[in-house]
Amino acid sequence: MSDLHHLATCLVDFKGNRMICQSIIPGILNNSELSSIAEYGTVDDKKSIVATEQFHQKMLQVTEALNIKVNKVIDPTNNKSIEIAGSIEVKGIKGSDKRNYIVDLQGLVPRDANYIGDDFHTCLIRPELISLYQRAQSMEYASERIKDFSKKIDEERKASEPKAEEGKELTGEQKQEMTSRRQEDNLKKLREVERLVKEAP
Repeated sequence: MSDLHHLATCLVDFKGNRMICQSIIPGILNNSELSSIAEYGTVDDKKSIVATEQFHQKMLQVTEALNIKVNKVIDPTNNKSIEIAGSIEVKGIKGSDKRNYIVDLQGLVPRDANYIGDDFHTCLIRPELISLYQRAQSMEYASERIKDFSKKIDEERKASEPKAEEGKELTGEQKQEMTSRRQEDNLKKLREVERLVKEAP
């Protein structure tokens, strides 16, 4: 995503331990007051929450791509409601290089409920599983609602289909017409399914 950056990250396995190593946001070590460079989320253990309009618009693009809803939280410093796209655990910081950085991205995916407690804060559900689950829920939603649409389309087609005269078969032209109509109806059903999948909550 343009104008939104994340830190260079790698996994290091060393003597049975796995460590997550990241680069440093430019200027962060020279600034003792993190709140002065915070643009989004909380950097002081939830004592205050910030959300600048510029960074919020960028985060809306992120959460829309990940199908995450926008939440409203209360800023403890003034008890005002703030819109947060994603989670307050995700931090937005402007580096000394004037770039917008997003860190602690694990807040954008749910934790695995099989592992409870602070010791397991990195036990997360993979985004691929979330996408598969959402796709399955959307298809279930669509399959339930497409039934009436399909029934109506089929009834309309049958009512308008050419009928063969008694003792005669349909002409080649009539058969072609029926085939074309069925193809059009199948395309309508497919488009309706696609619409319902997008509409699914």
